[in-house]
Amino acid sequence: MSGMNEEKSKLSILLAQFGRQEFSNRFLYYLKSTSCKFPIIYADGDVDGFSANLIEKYKDSLDIKLIENKQTVKFKDYFTMMVRGLSAVETEYVMLCDNDDFIIYSSINKLIHFLDNNADYISAGSPITEIQLDNYSTSCYGKYSSLTSHYKHYRDQEPLLSWNDQVEKTFLNFQPNFYHIFRKDILLKIWMEILELDFSDLTIMEFYYQLRAPTFGKQFSDPSMTHYIRQSGTGSWESKTYDFSKELVYNNLPSDIRKLANKISIICNEEFKTNQQDIYHSILDNYSKHLNNYLPHNVLRYRWPKLFKFKTFMLKYLRRLKPIINLIYYLREKKILILYKKTKPNSYLLFLDEIKTIKKVIQNS
Repeated sequence: MSGMNEEKSKLSILLAQFGRQEFSNRFLYYLKSTSCKFPIIYADGDVDGFSANLIEKYKDSLDIKLIENKQTVKFKDYFTMMVRGLSAVETEYVMLCDNDDFIIYSSINKLIHFLDNNADYISAGSPITEIQLDNYSTSCYGKYSSLTSHYKHYRDQEPLLSWNDQVEKTFLNFQPNFYHIFRKDILLKIWMEILELDFSDLTIMEFYYQLRAPTFGKQFSDPSMTHYIRQSGTGSWESKTYDFSKELVYNNLPSDIRKLANKISIICNEEFKTNQQDIYHSILDNYSKHLNNYLPHNVLRYRWPKLFKFKTFMLKYLRRLKPIINLIYYLREKKILILYKKTKPNSYLLFLDEIKTIKKVIQNS
């Protein structure tokens, strides 16, 4: 594909995985199919031999290095693996990826170009686009796939002028920067701090990631492009078996959020002369508001089991109406593509070409 190799020496991809090995194979096959020249750090928490065999399979096609770190202690071994993986990166920029997702080269090259020309920005990204397979199947391959939606976009620039506003918006208008392209040294520092803090809950870890990044410098999110495609329904928090209350009981979430609040409030006080106590309490108060919004959805199946059962039945019934459902998906994708063509006409054909390649990989053809 045209333009893919332009920034090859500046960006590395860090693929961190634990399980779901068939998705790792799909991800690397996609990179091979698109002649990816970015160096790849493949961090494996299973250490069961599968990843070593996968590296052997793709070593002649991809510039790939394996980092193994057996995960037995939750979640410290995962944080250690991330630090080890980032420490192995030799390029100026790095982007984290999950093995059930895809990247869009044409947009990535534009974001790297932006960072090259804006030294005061520490990361750049775009609203993530979701793709569904066979009516939201969690399988690795499927006959039918379509783009369904963008993650909500709230802010082009971060941080906001007020750190109290930044804290509030981070919790109440969550806009992920996890898959942004980062300056490697900055991202390594963030993960080293996460390892030191040793959070017991991954949601708190991600909030720390969100809040800590803009203390190092500015971040840019371009709403007119997409650089990252996520498969719907395969994430840990989207799982039907995910139980927030159980996670709350088994993890030490109250301690985690206080650790986060203490660390971020100290940093803001030292770097930006904000009132430490104000930021500390702002974090706790806004996290509480976040939970008030999140919990009603999460406990629906327990608080109103009959209503939840009816909802599940209706969804199951509607999924049988494949022609109607496929038409809805088609129209959703058409809307996304029309918007992309309108906002980025010069890169539209490249984007369309990359989406077609992703779909071929999903169809295993």
